[in-house]
This record gives sequence, C-alpha cells and structure tokens, in this order.
Amino acid sequence: MSDPNQPSTPPGWYPDGQGGQRWWDGTQWTEHTQPPATPAAPAAPAAPAAPAAPAGPAPDLPTQIAPNVAANYPSQPQQPPAQQPQQPQQAVYGAPAQPGFGQPAGFGQPPFGGTGGSGGSAGSGGGKGKLIAIIGGGVGALLLVVILLFVLFKVVLGGGPDDVAKDYLNAQFEFDYDKQCDLLSKDQQDSTFEFSEADDCDEYAEKAEDDFEDSQDAFEDEYDQSFDDFLGDVDHEVEIKDVEEKGDDEAIVEYKETYEYTGDNDDIIDNEFDGDTKDSNTGFIKLVKEDGDWKVDDPFFDPEAD
Repeated sequence: MSDPNQPSTPPGWYPDGQGGQRWWDGTQWTEHTQPPATPAAPAAPAAPAAPAAPAGPAPDLPTQIAPNVAANYPSQPQQPPAQQPQQPQQAVYGAPAQPGFGQPAGFGQPPFGGTGGSGGSAGSGGGKGKLIAIIGGGVGALLLVVILLFVLFKVVLGGGPDDVAKDYLNAQFEFDYDKQCDLLSKDQQDSTFEFSEADDCDEYAEKAEDDFEDSQDAFEDEYDQSFDDFLGDVDHEVEIKDVEEKGDDEAIVEYKETYEYTGDNDDIIDNEFDGDTKDSNTGFIKLVKEDGDWKVDDPFFDPEAD
C-alpha cells in the first residue's frame, strides 16, 4: 500500500477502517470525517475545495490506493468539525402539507370558528321568518276583505232586518223623508205616493218637507226656539228587542225608542214630555225582502191583528 504522504495520492474521502470515511488532503489526514452510512443518513456533504492544481499538463498518475487510515491516523480521535446547518426537511410528495400561520386551514373550512356547510350561516332562520311574514300578510289581507264585505253588506246593501228597521226609525226621528221613502217596500211606496199625490220618493220628500215647514214655524212661535235646536237637545236611541224571520223573505222586528230632553225650556218639558224629560215607546215593524234587500212593508205593524 502506498504511503499516505505520497504525493501521487490525490485528495479525497477514503475509508478510515471503522466503517466511516476521512478526508485526505493530498498530504495528510484531516479532522473531517463521515460517520458510517445508514439508511436514514443524509447525503454526504460536498467535499472541501481542493487546492488549485499547478499550471501545465498534468503528469500521469499511478494507480490510486486508499490510504491506510488505521496505520497512519492516530488512535486518539480528533474533535470533529462543526456540523453544517441541517436543511429543512422536504415534504414527501403526496403528503398533506401543514397549514402555515395566516393561511387557510383548507377548502371548505369556515374562518374564526364558524360552522361549516355550504351556503348560509348557522341559526339564520331567514327562510322561516319570510314564510311566517308571507302567511301573516295573507291572513291580514283576508281579514281586511271580510271586514270590507261586512261593511258593504251593512251600509250599501242595507244589512239585516234589524239594521233596516233601526235606520228607518232614525230617519223618522230626524224627519228625513227621502231616506224613509227609500227604505219602504214597493207596495208601501205605492200607498204613500197615492196618499201624498207624488210620483216618486223625490217628489214625496219635497211635499212632506213643505208641509213640515208650517209645523216648524208653529213650534218656533210657541216655544221661541227653532225646531232644529230642539232636536239637538233630544237624545234619541233605538233598541232592537227581537227579530222574528218568517221564511226567507219576511221578518217582524220588535223595537223600543227612548227620548231624553237635555234642554231647559220648561214649556217644552210640560207640553211635549208631560212634565218629564224622558219618554219612550215600543212597537213592531214588518219587513219583506225585495231583490235581496230588506224593506219596511208596515211601519205600524200590529202582531195581534196579523
């Protein structure tokens, strides 16, 4: 074996006889070593730069023989050189990478502890609230329609026999002849027109108001008060006591009227109310249904004579 100091042995890594390798710099052994190779050991670090070769053609070199480490290196091991910084471990292909700081945890994961799932946040309840609002709006609209139909039936169409009877009695108290005539049945209108020598309700109302002017003038002369002011001092109320419908087109309504004079004219109290400020009367009205509407057929109906 050649002498390790022999110049023909070039620099390089050579077995040290203990399973490892040591660096031969061309003239002597150095303290640089490599541990025995293992399956998990990293690749050998690059060799230190060799001294620049002298200029000129390189001479033929004899066969290179590894130095005899055991024979030429001292038995006492030297301090190994400082280890190179360990390179970061490369991720294995196909293995999931760990998320870094500030990076999303992964596709589909909600941020800041939110609940997962596609679309919508947890506990929103928006769809149900809209459904309730729609249902509530529909119920409100239906209720409004029912109220409007009720008002239409009561006001425009005249309502039931009790309502028509009450309207007639109030029109009678207010001396509203035109309204009284409109609420009469066809037979009762014909009788009224014949008695008053009128052709329709407008002519009847006009003649009745003319005749009533004479009564108003007489009332004002007697009590020194206009008749309109007198009516303003009287509280009038109609109470429906009973309604008896006979079939689909006839009804008998029992009523009670009450009057209370709130004025201070003693002569009116004595003459018109017999010394009392309150008065009342009861009676019956017969109604018939014509073209779907209730009409007053007999305002002074006597059930005992029927």
